[in-house]
Amino acid sequence: MKRLVFIVEDNPAYQKLLQVHFEALSGDYEVRTFADPAEMVKHLHDKPHAIVLDHFFEDKTKTGLDYLTQLRKTHRGIPVIYHTTLNDDKVRNQVMALGAEEYIIKDSASLVRLRTALDSLLKKSQKKGVFGRLFGK
Repeated sequence: MKRLVFIVEDNPAYQKLLQVHFEALSGDYEVRTFADPAEMVKHLHDKPHAIVLDHFFEDKTKTGLDYLTQLRKTHRGIPVIYHTTLNDDKVRNQVMALGAEEYIIKDSASLVRLRTALDSLLKKSQKKGVFGRLFGK
């Protein structure tokens, strides 16, 4: 069964790269991309397995940190992987304090780190599923 992943990234070329990377190179994920995090929020009823959230957006009125804060208030159980060009320890600490699974800086190895983070989440959910079935949870 494919797991739904939301990718919030305002760069269309990078959106497509991430989508192809996770859908075509792996049979494990279905990806929906959003350039606008406010638009992504409207689709949370689809219960994504995880959200990959960028920090900067074209409108510059809010950052990924603002949306992560909102997600933690309304959808605490959805894992968030923060994926950004911003190498800032203060922001990293805020993101992790809000309960993000990972803080990944975009660079030449970030696709591998993203894949590892998503695969780790997938394994955790599969283990919970097995134990839940065994113990009635």
